[in-house]
Amino acid sequence: MAAVVPIKRSQGLLLINGFAVGPVASSGSRLVVEAAGQEASAPSALLQQDLKTGGVRQLAVNPNENYGLATTSTAIIYATQKGEESNLMTVSPDGRKRRVLSHTLIAPFDARGEMIAWAEADGGRQRVVVRDMRNGRQLVAMDMRKCSHGRCYRIDRVVVADSGVVFDLGAVGQGYPSLVVRREFGRARPRIVKVQNDPQPDLARSSAGALYYQFERGWVRWDFGKPKPFLTRFRGTMPWLLDDEQGRLLLLAGSGCKQNLVVRLRDGRKIRIPAPASTPVSPKNLGPLCRHVTSFSWTGRRLLIAWSLIPKISLEAHADVGLAGIVTAVHIPSD
Repeated sequence: MAAVVPIKRSQGLLLINGFAVGPVASSGSRLVVEAAGQEASAPSALLQQDLKTGGVRQLAVNPNENYGLATTSTAIIYATQKGEESNLMTVSPDGRKRRVLSHTLIAPFDARGEMIAWAEADGGRQRVVVRDMRNGRQLVAMDMRKCSHGRCYRIDRVVVADSGVVFDLGAVGQGYPSLVVRREFGRARPRIVKVQNDPQPDLARSSAGALYYQFERGWVRWDFGKPKPFLTRFRGTMPWLLDDEQGRLLLLAGSGCKQNLVVRLRDGRKIRIPAPASTPVSPKNLGPLCRHVTSFSWTGRRLLIAWSLIPKISLEAHADVGLAGIVTAVHIPSD
């Protein structure tokens, strides 16, 4: 199992020596992370920490961190890779019960509360599925051909909002727009907007609806309840919008080896998230450290952040020497 290092709560929630951590998720007193090494041959693991006792349990090996991680009251949801097949899996907190939700995962999935949504493919078709983990009921938010009438699309990301599910359809070819789609819970049909001159609109998480970056235009919002999308005040790529959680905008700032996070509240106040300059296991004789944000997760007003810290010389050499992954937490006011 990954080398978990005991730390003081003032330093963080979880520290792993020799591994990066992320994605990260939390539910109740459980913290769940995926840990992976910098080198391609390094093993990866799905770990669960009891936040009350500090105990750590390994739930799975070699999860695919590119698809995401989520928790509900009764399950942890993660992805695995077997050859060219990507599986969406659930495992109970005690690690005993496992289930496959999909054998053909094609894009990062998302969850909010007990609702989980993912994109999957079946031959020449692709669909977005929403599942209520409380009762097992599923909704197919959209089912379409990958290519039709000379136009081909791919689903790049799925996001669950409070009122429905949002996803994008990136244009594979030229001469036609990409699409952003939202399907409100309880509605019979999805709604679609065209995104011109951008083969891959970048979706951010948002509790309100669709939040996406359109190339050379800026960040656009299309909240549930609003008939049309509108351009926000954020026009560039710096800072980069990661999430809008109940009006709290999470922004990725900094550059290169010194990434930082800022939360912007509805009233315009900015809260700079404390960022670790080092960790108790980081080397002091290998030069400057590079710090990257690898993941985040909201649990009510608590924001969890996964950081990767590694000597710049190791990063440039694609080596694991001095690598450390740490998860920190901070409470953010709602207004």
